[in-house]
Amino acid sequence: MKYRTSRRGGSETRQGGTWMVTFVDLVSLLLAFFVLLFSMTSPDAPQWEAFTASLRSTFSADSEKRSREALMPESVETEDPGTGVNLGYLRRLLEVAMSRDAVLQNATIIEKNGRLILSMASDVFFQPGAAAMQPSGEEALFDLAVALSRIDNRIDIVGHTDPRPFTSPSGSFRSNWDLSLARALSVADTLQRFGYRKPIEVRGAADGKFGEIDSSLPLEDRYRRARRVDLVIYHERDRR
Repeated sequence: MKYRTSRRGGSETRQGGTWMVTFVDLVSLLLAFFVLLFSMTSPDAPQWEAFTASLRSTFSADSEKRSREALMPESVETEDPGTGVNLGYLRRLLEVAMSRDAVLQNATIIEKNGRLILSMASDVFFQPGAAAMQPSGEEALFDLAVALSRIDNRIDIVGHTDPRPFTSPSGSFRSNWDLSLARALSVADTLQRFGYRKPIEVRGAADGKFGEIDSSLPLEDRYRRARRVDLVIYHERDRR
């Protein structure tokens, strides 16, 4: 930058740099103002996790893996060593994961009696009368395995069917109970293959919970809701 000098009354003055001091002071004040605003905010954790996942997905070479990992915190400390992650917080995080997967978007999640129940329709995971996982279902369960591996809550998997008489195309299953248990085991096995290493209790319930489905719905809708696999997450930490 060039400066202009002049002599007045035997003294030399320099002009042109004063405005920079004023500008720097203004920028500093603005920066302090925005830092103060940020310190007073309380960002919503699930939205923040989704935001960071989006940034990583955009700027990372390994975008798909990083965006999945960003959906859950690396660790969550709890005040009570006997309890796991808060179910309300966990529900919001899982809803973020579900919104990013076409298969899981149709799943439902409810909080009931100290448990978080994620119900996944069997029709999107399995062929009729079969328990072999379809590729689209495996991709969805990969996201869940990444998320669930970072919590210590107790988890059960329960298979359900509708009450119609069972017919197995391959003859592999003798009853609805056999089929519901085999599907629950298939989900548990898929989660394990994708990195979930903690204990899981697996149960088959067949049509035992059919009576809990809204009886005002058309019968076919009730049958469709009955064919599902429930992922049950408890408030307490797994001690097994």
